[in-house]
Parts: sequence; structure tokens; C-alpha cells
Amino acid sequence: MKMKTDMITMINVVKADELAFEDGETCLVVPAYHREFPLNSAALAEEDEVILQALIDKEIITGKAKTCYYLPTPSRAYKGVLVLGLGKRETLDAETMRRAAGAAVATFGRHRVRHLYLDVTAFSEAPAAAFVEGVNLGQYVFDTYKKTEADEAPTPVSEITIIAAADVALEALGAECQTAALVSLATNGARHFANTAANDMTPGILALAAEEIANVEDSQCSCTVFDHEKMAELGMNALLGVAHGSEEPPKLIFLDYRHPDAKRTIALVGKGVTFDSGGISLKPGSKMHEMKYDMCGAAAVLCTMMVLTHLKPAINVVGVAPTVMNMPDGKAQTPGDIVRAYNGKTIEVHNTDAEGRLILADAMAYTVDHYKPDCIVDIATLTGAVIIALGHCAAAVLGTDDAAIDQLIEAGRETGERLWRLPLWEEYEKMMEGNHADLSNIGPDREAGTVTAAAFLKQFVGDTPWAHIDIAGTAWGVKNVSYLNSKHATGYGVRLFTRWLLNQAETAT
Repeated sequence: MKMKTDMITMINVVKADELAFEDGETCLVVPAYHREFPLNSAALAEEDEVILQALIDKEIITGKAKTCYYLPTPSRAYKGVLVLGLGKRETLDAETMRRAAGAAVATFGRHRVRHLYLDVTAFSEAPAAAFVEGVNLGQYVFDTYKKTEADEAPTPVSEITIIAAADVALEALGAECQTAALVSLATNGARHFANTAANDMTPGILALAAEEIANVEDSQCSCTVFDHEKMAELGMNALLGVAHGSEEPPKLIFLDYRHPDAKRTIALVGKGVTFDSGGISLKPGSKMHEMKYDMCGAAAVLCTMMVLTHLKPAINVVGVAPTVMNMPDGKAQTPGDIVRAYNGKTIEVHNTDAEGRLILADAMAYTVDHYKPDCIVDIATLTGAVIIALGHCAAAVLGTDDAAIDQLIEAGRETGERLWRLPLWEEYEKMMEGNHADLSNIGPDREAGTVTAAAFLKQFVGDTPWAHIDIAGTAWGVKNVSYLNSKHATGYGVRLFTRWLLNQAETAT
């Protein structure tokens, strides 16, 4: 899937004395803190201010977080005003703004608004870039397979103008908002990969998408794809064992982004099981259709690489996506099989549904051996146990690189893609020792499943600093986040990784 830059929301930043509303379906967005009135806007007409104040006096407008009040103004230069509640001033952060914008999307859609004017002249502390993200993420629709009449098609916001105070550096604010538009587009791209039906989103299709990312002009990125024969030659039997039961050939995808001024190399590895039946250890049928989402880690990595090819930060990044289908035919791997991974370790496959760690094992071992990164981070819909631990509110992070983990947690706080660290003590590694091989691919039943999965992966990174992110609870099914539809994938990881990598590039010495 090629990044279509013409789909990025157009961003303008102007000062109030230079503002001119365009003709068409426009809306002036006026922020409001909870019970801090009167409204403060450099663009709001006095007559509309009087009407809105009357509604404030009746407590119809309160400024409570995520509340929206829309006033049609057909005779004005702007055709409507939306008062956007931000909650209490002291609690405002980027995620609050993101969720407020997401909550307003339905109103923008009902009134077919195409151009928003966000007035932050009196709200210099308000994160305008988060507003851009919230709108773009909130109006994502997956309708690839639906027949929609022309008059029923959604009318997305295609342009956002930020009205800034006189002392604001417009160029810096504009660049920040444009980056937010780009990253949210890439996040929606990851959501599209994941939402697409597994019969259309195969390992081969993901490999083609990766090639398109690298083929963008001046991408500074190359693409290499290993096929079955190449992986067999390299001894990647952990990955290939998972693929035995499927007629879809496996692929191991490498996107290698290089910058001439880079001082660090980071590897990102994303699990890409495009459909996971569980194999011979067959999953229950009731929710098996959701297993098209088992490639959300790979989607996050590929779409993060999309962003890098456009922003070009001074850091080298290798994006790796081992991708297979896990199916239960007559050639499928069976419980009790023993395979030898790329790094020589042998693995007893006690459960063919613990397949993600097997494909990651070979991909990670080869990546640290061949690319020698300064740090490697994997992201995977790896364990149902993480949902038991954290629900759908945060992903788990574990690993050996304390600095990277702390930085990732902070990037998660900034982007709203939250992380919570779990321990990885030596006792957990002992739990993954095999009876007849070096390792077992599952630990003791119902004991620390998320942690033991990470303990298994640790055996394939050697001495390379490493972090593991388990997104089984945050990749889809997230509720009560206004800019995310709980019926769709979330694209978790793109915003997190982009923020972290940009921070890494800025602080590298």
C-alpha cells in the first residue's frame, strides 16, 4: 500500500489578523475549559458570542472534556461554530485534546464540514497537533467491502487551519501539525492492513506493500524479502515450521532505512501472522475471525517505515516483518515437533498456537546477527494473558534495555499508546526450558504467560539491548477511546514508534 500524500489533511497556520475564511462547509472550533467563561476567541462574531453565552448561562455548554456544542451560522464567513470542551485546565494534555477532537468528528460529519478552523489564540498551551491527530484518526472508516451510495459516503475533513497567537512561531507549529497529519495517515494505513480480510491480506501482499514503501522516490530505504527457499537455506526452521500447514508461502521482509548522519541503528520487528487458526492446536471458533488481526505488529512496523521515508530523521532503522499463515492441514506442524532455529537453539513445539514467538525467534536472531543494531524492539499480538493483566488499556513492555523501555513508556504517554512494564526475572527463563530440547514454546499452564513468552524471545537477541511489546490487548477491541472505533484495528505502535525514533534521532550524539 503506497502512502498517498494527497490524502494527508492539508494544514495551515495563520495569525488572527491574517485570517480569511474560505467559502464552503467551514467550522470555527472554539476551545473551552470546564466552567472557565466567557469564551475566548479572536475569530468569533459578537452576535454568536452572545448566543453561546446564553447557552453557557443555562449550563448547556460547560466545557467538560469531550463535550461538543455546534451552532449553525449560515450567514457568517464560517458556517458553524463548535465549542470544544477540554475539561479542567490543569488536566489538559495531548491525549485529552486527541479524545476531544475524536468526540467532535461525528458532529463534523453530520454537518459535512470539510474545513476546520481551530482558534487557539488564547490557548497557547493547547496541543494543536493532537487535535489534528484526533480528527484524522476519528474519521477513519473501513468500508472496502461495503457498497455505499454516493449520498451516504462520509464527508471527511480535508483541511485544518490553526489560528495562532501573535507570539507563536508559525513555521514550527505548522511542521508539528503536518507531522501529526502524516503519522495519523500512516496509523490509518496500519489499521487498513489489519482490517483487510485475510484472503486479501496474505504474506505475499504484505511483501508487495513493503516494496512499495521502499520504491517511493528518495525514500532512503531498501527492501529485501526472503522466500521459503532462502529461509530454509539459512536454517530458519522455527519460522518455516509455522508455515507448513498453509498454501500461502511465508515471507521475511526487511526494510532498511539509512540516513547519512545517523549515529545509531534501531531494529523494529513486527509479528505478521496474517491469519492464525492456531494450527493443529486449533483455536475456539467463536472469535477466530478476529485472527486476521494477528499481523498488527507487522502492520505497525511497515507503516512506521512509511513515516520515516517522508520525515527522514537522522537515525538508521531496520523494519523486519516475519509473515506467515498458521493453518492446520496435513503438512502442518504438530505438538511435540522439535525444530532448530536460525541461532542453533532447539525448540519443542508443545502448542502450535504459540506460533508468534517462533516466527519472531528466527527474525530477531537473524536481525541481530546480520544488521548488528544498537537496540532491537519487537511488537506482537503475542499473548491473551496480557489482556488478563492489563485489559485493553495498555500494552506490556519487557526487556533488557532499561533506557529504551523508559523512553518507550514516555513516548507512549505523549502519544496515548500507553505501556506498562512487567518483570523479566531469571526464574521466568527457567520456566521456558524444554524437556527434550533447549526450549519449549510455552510455559507452565496459566502462569505468567506474557512474561514467559518474553523470556522465550530473550533467547534470540543475544547481548543486543532489547525491548518486547505485547499488543494483544491494544491492537483491536479498544473501547472508550473517542478517536478509535472498537470494531476496527487501532494501528497501535505507529505513533509510539515514530515519537520514540524522532526523540532518538534528536538526542543522538
